[in-house]
Amino acid sequence: MTNGVAVAVKTLRAELQAQGHRVTVVTARHPQALPEEDVLRLPAFTWFTAPDYPLPQPRPLPQLHRFFRENRPDVIHVQIPFLLGVIGLRMGRRYGVPVVAHYHTLYDRYLHYVPIAPVWALRRLLWWHLRRFYRLADATIVPSRFARSYLQQHGVQSSVVEVVPTGVEFHPAPMERGEARVRYGLPLDCPIMLYVGRLAREKNLELLVEMLPLVRREVPDALLWLVGSGNAEGTLRERIRRMGLIDAVRLQGRVPHEQIGAVYSAADLFVFPSITETQGLVLWEAQAHGLPCVVVNEGGASESVRDGVDGLLVPNEVQAFAQAVVRLLKDGALHQQMSHNALNAPRLSPSQMAQQMLEVYRRVQEDMPLHHTTGRQS
Repeated sequence: MTNGVAVAVKTLRAELQAQGHRVTVVTARHPQALPEEDVLRLPAFTWFTAPDYPLPQPRPLPQLHRFFRENRPDVIHVQIPFLLGVIGLRMGRRYGVPVVAHYHTLYDRYLHYVPIAPVWALRRLLWWHLRRFYRLADATIVPSRFARSYLQQHGVQSSVVEVVPTGVEFHPAPMERGEARVRYGLPLDCPIMLYVGRLAREKNLELLVEMLPLVRREVPDALLWLVGSGNAEGTLRERIRRMGLIDAVRLQGRVPHEQIGAVYSAADLFVFPSITETQGLVLWEAQAHGLPCVVVNEGGASESVRDGVDGLLVPNEVQAFAQAVVRLLKDGALHQQMSHNALNAPRLSPSQMAQQMLEVYRRVQEDMPLHHTTGRQS
């Protein structure tokens, strides 16, 4: 599974391990998962509306209690506020371990995946639960100022709320532009607009398809490249076919995250229409490869772009988005300057992210003087 939360967890885990800390990941069983050291997988079932996201059984299981008795972790860091997160809170209270809770996702924008009640009822129930959940945590981590404000606007209170964006590696381009295009079967001489992420309803991808004819009036050979997979892929393909844009759009499918650098290297411009992001990690990744970004100015994604410096922030409107794209594709000097600025934009590295996270861990440990510590983070 490749998504922002998975990348955030993987990045943090790797950096903490590199710094000498032990990290155990507790997650749900998945039929495609391979055995891995320090990963504890709990029995799970599949939710029919989201078969790619198995849900763990709601009660803590014997192997989890055994793990806590034998390992005595210093901190529990829960990544989601639902079943696994609730289990994490319960285990923290039972074993006297401080709990740090992460808020990655605007969950009220995803209620269409739970068609069991009216949306208004689900929304009220969701915010009731989130307010209770984050109040019980010893600290809350959010990836952006927007996410912190969003929680506060909905009455979520926590003893500590820290903004810690997910860090990205600043590797130079792994290959030349032409070589990358050959790898993915792309034309060598046309402008390519790139989107990387899930193909899902909440990502607002219809905006990209609708703006494409407007862009091609000014830049006839412009190509839209969608990299990712998701349950909206079929709908997107049908819309692209109906609009006669089959030759103007490439749907690449999922690319493993460790290979994503070559994807960025092949593109000219990064386009991001989502209005449901708490951070928009892919924007930092794109900038790290010198791609100017055109971004809808809503949600946390806008914090990752300096408008007019390394990208353009636009309203959630087809015409405005198309005009920004055309401007960057036709103005070579502006594109070059923004590309240079993107490469040198201030971003958090994984090491810096881990250091900030460790400070939060240490703070919540100090607030629990009776907590048994071993000197290692888990």
